[in-house]
Amino acid sequence: MDGLTVTREILKQLIEKAQSEGANRITRIVIEVGEMSGLDTKEIQTHFEQLSQDTLAQGAKLSITSIPLKVRCLSCSTEYNASGFKMTCTHCGSISSELISGNELRVKEMEVG
Repeated sequence: MDGLTVTREILKQLIEKAQSEGANRITRIVIEVGEMSGLDTKEIQTHFEQLSQDTLAQGAKLSITSIPLKVRCLSCSTEYNASGFKMTCTHCGSISSELISGNELRVKEMEVG
């Protein structure tokens, strides 16, 4: 999915949740975006500012935290942070690995008023 679609869906779900709780306003949102999710955090921020106009989230502070790419070596079970597509095990040098984190997109927190 592209940044606009993702941002629109996150905002829609948060507004629905805030309304169901009787909130008049969303004041703060914290989301976590994995390094390998393919999403641009600046793009999400820009879309959020545009899409939140005239909604409960207008003026809300959006904080975006990046989740680093973490993998586990399938040869020796060492867990390590990788960068980009370079996933050579730091312990044994194997290139065989599985993703542990870094592909997520989740809302961590929402504050309402």
